[in-house]
Amino acid sequence: MDLKINLAPSHHEEIQEYQDRIFYYLTHQTRKTYLNAQFNAALLKLNEDGAILVIDYKMKILPKTAREIKQEFFGKKGWALHTVLLYTKSRENSEINIQAIDHWSTDARQDAYFTASSLHSVMESLEIKPKWISIISDNGPHYHNSELMIIMSKWYEWYEVQVKKWIFLEAGEAKTTVDSHHAQVCNL
Repeated sequence: MDLKINLAPSHHEEIQEYQDRIFYYLTHQTRKTYLNAQFNAALLKLNEDGAILVIDYKMKILPKTAREIKQEFFGKKGWALHTVLLYTKSRENSEINIQAIDHWSTDARQDAYFTASSLHSVMESLEIKPKWISIISDNGPHYHNSELMIIMSKWYEWYEVQVKKWIFLEAGEAKTTVDSHHAQVCNL
């Protein structure tokens, strides 16, 4: 039933606004479903030779309190928190193992170099390096830039690890398991 036919023209603008909101909500839900399917597809391809890295930044961690009004929040210096969730598959029983690796910095900048050093430390800390990795991240400028891609192109030379795929999720649309980890870290 078309509400515009049954309601006075004075309500048409409001009806259009509600229709737009419903449309935006449905597109958000569709994107979320698609992005979750991407993660699940990556997990299905995970074998004993590979690893999946789900990486994300926490915008900033404030040293005083997490309950500040927006005016107090912006413009403050905080700590950068970069998290790497490392998914691997056990050779013994094919279970998926998940390891959370947090990197903190008092410099709140989130750039390619801090990202690269965070990923480097993960690779250096692994006793058994995977033969390949897939990376899942948002599409932020700290990941989606030429400097980091050039650095990542050297991974096979440095670590003998092939970067098989990098899945860029739409910024602000995808909630990954890293967001749940960050919620736990911020409540400590």
